[in-house]
Amino acid sequence: MLNLLTKRAKTLHIGPANFCWFTDPSRALCLKLAGTPTADQPLVGMCDSARCPQATHHPCHRPVWAEHAARTKTFLGDLGKTRNTERSRLQNDYDRALRVVAEIDAATLHQPDEESA
Repeated sequence: MLNLLTKRAKTLHIGPANFCWFTDPSRALCLKLAGTPTADQPLVGMCDSARCPQATHHPCHRPVWAEHAARTKTFLGDLGKTRNTERSRLQNDYDRALRVVAEIDAATLHQPDEESA
């Protein structure tokens, strides 16, 4: 069991907004975006965890995503009417942050009660 856990732990990269399970470099969105599909580690600074199939979000990540959504909403409210390109980009970012928060909340609600386990 320890050997299995050790092997799996080597693929886990912990970030403030997600956990990256870097098991298959060819599936890592960060490496595809950087044009380095054969790298042996993820590029955490380029992580788009809302789109990467190897990233997972957990309740401990919710505050980061909720704060990001709140700040993005503030920026959206401050944009002038002529800033259509910026508004579109920020709206997509805001929608993505809200989706991640909603998915974290939904997963949290469906977890079995630890006391009854």
